[in-house]
Amino acid sequence: MKRVVLGLFAAVVLSACAAHEKTGDRAAAMGDWKSAYASYRQALASEPDSPEIKLKFDAARAKALQDAQQRAQTCAQVNDWGCALAESDFALSVEPGNAEIASFRANAAQQVAMGQLDTAVEQAQQGQYAEAASLMDRALQLSPAPEVKTHAEDVRSIIITQGRAQADRHLHEGNFIAAHELAQLVLRLDGSASAWAQNIAAEYEHFITEEVERLSREGDAARAQHDWVRAQQRYGAALSLRQGGRAAPLEDYARHMALADQRIAGRDWNGAAEAYHVALRTGQDDGYANHQLERVQLRPYRVVLRSVLVTPVRPDGRAWVGTSNDIFTRLANRLTQMARQSGMSGLVKDLAMSIPHENRPRLRVEVLHPDGMHLTTLGRDGIYTAYDAEFVAVANAFDERRVGFQVYMDGPNGSELLGSVDVPMRELVEHREVSLEGRSVIALTLSTGGDGRQPGPYAGMARVLPAPPPGAQPPGARPPPPGRGQVASPTH
Repeated sequence: MKRVVLGLFAAVVLSACAAHEKTGDRAAAMGDWKSAYASYRQALASEPDSPEIKLKFDAARAKALQDAQQRAQTCAQVNDWGCALAESDFALSVEPGNAEIASFRANAAQQVAMGQLDTAVEQAQQGQYAEAASLMDRALQLSPAPEVKTHAEDVRSIIITQGRAQADRHLHEGNFIAAHELAQLVLRLDGSASAWAQNIAAEYEHFITEEVERLSREGDAARAQHDWVRAQQRYGAALSLRQGGRAAPLEDYARHMALADQRIAGRDWNGAAEAYHVALRTGQDDGYANHQLERVQLRPYRVVLRSVLVTPVRPDGRAWVGTSNDIFTRLANRLTQMARQSGMSGLVKDLAMSIPHENRPRLRVEVLHPDGMHLTTLGRDGIYTAYDAEFVAVANAFDERRVGFQVYMDGPNGSELLGSVDVPMRELVEHREVSLEGRSVIALTLSTGGDGRQPGPYAGMARVLPAPPPGAQPPGARPPPPGRGQVASPTH
């Protein structure tokens, strides 16, 4: 096994060596001696005993060194000292002990540094003090020449003198952040400015303390309105000025409350619950996150169809069934008026029960379950009918899925749709007692309660099965009304 591993390793090394050598050959053929030198060096590192690669490496090294020196001289002749510095840096990396190249490199570095300091002077005079100081530092790192140090002192003097005056102006204008930043820069360059910088720092700290509290109060106001995005922004702004404090856990709380809202919008109930749990762990909840966590939890709910009351007459004024007379008409008008004024009162129920039997339609309610199940109650006579039929659905207080109810009148010639109503599951979950109304439907009353059963069971209703294809009915069976399905046996 060990021999196999060693063999594989050797094969990988040889493959890498060959690849680097080919890359070097291509670069050499194009006269790109820097790239050839780098590739041959990698190939030689993989196969140090190869005389062929050693010859190629030495040739590329000599050519790359010669090219770099020539380019450095050419760049220097046109005062392109950045180019001359880069080429001399490469030449020194090839031949570190070459004193002539080192001397040339030192002169190029001095020229580049002096150019940087000229730019720094311009920046300082234009009020770009931080940029000027940074460029001055880079110039001093690049060259230790006395001329560079002297010129850097000029830059330093301008930054200290003009920067101090500008910091005082910032302070007078109430721009405490800019004043403090500039004072700290001046202090870094001039230790004697310590007392002055400390006074500005004290003003800055007082401003930051008040500003953090102001932003935090704005966050509090947004939080009270449950505007979590703005609350997070305000607390975040406070934290950008000063880390920690009361804004830190509040920003975390608002951020996770906003995340919960986003996940609810995407119907990611588990993700929303997780965000509420994290918000609770911040210790900043006033009860709202806990309440929302209860609302977002999916639970089975038992929805009970209590009753339905329809108008005693059709839209054109005729009775649903039977013939109309003066007594029926007066009773129907009285019932309709009372129902519109006071809802499903005891008097309205009594009036509904007083409708003559011949004018009582046989009502049946079909339910379009939020999960797609199609159910129906049994038919019962009367414009007011109690059912106590029920079904179970899993939902929460944010569930926008709608439950549909269609009220039919069954007759010898089939079924006639009197009216349809629907309601989102969230409303049933939140309100528990709901009364719906629609065309010819005065009131369809529902009640909702928690239920430990799994979703799907129903009672006092039957499944509406899809209509079979033509010709599939058994001999002698009466086909369902046009457009309707078949009704299975109720489950109790």
